Amino acid sequence: MKAVADEAGLETDFIDNRTAQAKWPMMNFDRAQAVLWCPTDGYLQPSDLTMSYVAHARRLGARFQTRTAVQKVIVHNGRVRGVETDAGRIECEMVINAAGAHAAHLAQSVGLDLPIFPVRHEYFITVHAEGLQPTLPTVRIPDSTLYLRAEINSLLCGGWEPQALSHEPRRYAITENPPPIDPDWDVLGRFAEQLAPEIPEVEQLGIRSVFRGWPTFTPDGRFIVGPSARVPGFVMAGGCNAHGVSGSAGIGRHVVESILDPDPSPYVKSLSPDRFDREPWDRETARRQAQHVYETYYSLGH
Repeated sequence: MKAVADEAGLETDFIDNRTAQAKWPMMNFDRAQAVLWCPTDGYLQPSDLTMSYVAHARRLGARFQTRTAVQKVIVHNGRVRGVETDAGRIECEMVINAAGAHAAHLAQSVGLDLPIFPVRHEYFITVHAEGLQPTLPTVRIPDSTLYLRAEINSLLCGGWEPQALSHEPRRYAITENPPPIDPDWDVLGRFAEQLAPEIPEVEQLGIRSVFRGWPTFTPDGRFIVGPSARVPGFVMAGGCNAHGVSGSAGIGRHVVESILDPDPSPYVKSLSPDRFDREPWDRETARRQAQHVYETYYSLGH
């Protein structure tokens, strides 16, 4: 993790357990063999980030049409010509598909079969507890596959299930929502049990709310970003592998580079949707591989 952080230009240092304890007094670091500290790490609220993007985009002349359902992308003579919505047709020569759990449906509407699979993810927020405050650092415990932070004066805790639940997007239509998710109390309870050695109070704290959703994953664990060679004007920005929010600024840059740069970087080229045309693949194997990417999200290889 330190090597990856250094390569990415992040400021990180190993700190001793006493220093870590001072940063998170409520946490027990007795089991910790190493603690990696990144002072520039943090968190944000997705809705705040979205509205910030909206405000800046509007200053540049962008218009937003919310509460409008896209039904299909219109293709004529082999290239994009518009979008059909429940409010009528929008003429355009380029569509950027950033439709999340519906990205596979939009791709399918132009004849592209892309392995984008929703995988269930859950986290819980406890009731308020003494010792929790919003200035505490975010924490990841890879060996327990957990992440946590203070949510004002409560504890937010989520994790990556070793036996996940994925879904085949062809089982619901573009006009439908992905299947509803009831809280899986067995899974959430295991998160609390895994965290208990570090924060014993977690098993006594009541759960105030549970959040769950369907982030999408790909079989090779990489984004699907860039224009399709098969359908000119159709550009992908999907399969974000749970980085849709945290990676959104970088994904946006990759999209722009893939469209405007005559010779994109090797990394951006590697994200192209065309990579799934080069070798045969089947959907069931791809779904299991995408689920495995989720299940090993925090794997350190030991």
